[in-house]
Amino acid sequence: MDDDGERRHHPADPLEIRPAPAGRSRAGSIPILSALGAWKGHFLELALILGAYAVFLLTRGLVFSDLDAKGLENADRLISLEKSLGIFWEPGWQSWTLDNAKGIATFLNWVYIVTYWPVIMAMGLVLYVTDRPRYHYVRTVVLITLLFALLIFMLFPVASPFNMTAYFVNTIQELGPSMYGGPDMATFYNSSAAMPSLHFSWTVILGAVIVRSFGGWIRLLGMLYPVLTFLPSLSRGTISSWTPWPAGLSRRWRSC
Repeated sequence: MDDDGERRHHPADPLEIRPAPAGRSRAGSIPILSALGAWKGHFLELALILGAYAVFLLTRGLVFSDLDAKGLENADRLISLEKSLGIFWEPGWQSWTLDNAKGIATFLNWVYIVTYWPVIMAMGLVLYVTDRPRYHYVRTVVLITLLFALLIFMLFPVASPFNMTAYFVNTIQELGPSMYGGPDMATFYNSSAAMPSLHFSWTVILGAVIVRSFGGWIRLLGMLYPVLTFLPSLSRGTISSWTPWPAGLSRRWRSC
């Protein structure tokens, strides 16, 4: 209070309460909330991917109580169909490979396993960081293929050929990597989801993305990637390799 009775603001008054600037949010005034807001989109994207995987696992046995038995039954039906058409060639190819090129079969087994999830996740991360619109497009196509595949897995489950021991040798367990497809991993995959082959379909998609996104020798790797997945499928006797699913996806991806 000054001499003439008027109160004046003192800029250095430590007890003075000043109004917050207009437009400042509560979250913006708290660093941790501001940081979480900035990462919200990343968390949602991760939740979407993990949620899709959870749906993949939760749909096992949703229609058939004895999924393994139904998968073996349907696999026998497909083999009978191939026999009637005279195209059940896979056991002969596998037998020839094991007799004459076991080392190549072992190498291709490792290629089939090691270059799947590590490559897909690495490429997805690269796209997410460097080309977000293309990442969203790729992710959407992958999720659509998963949706249609899940419908088939539920309604017409097919056992993997490495479970069809009357016709095929389980080269994964014989030649490695034996941890793949073993009992310890049964919780993390669906052994009756052999057809259509998401493994091969997604490598076709990823190969197309690499071809469209890069040049030089990396582009060549994109062309070879699906081939390196397809060859071990034949040596392992994977009947699902003959589905037209990958061909349709490759045509779809010319516009990617």
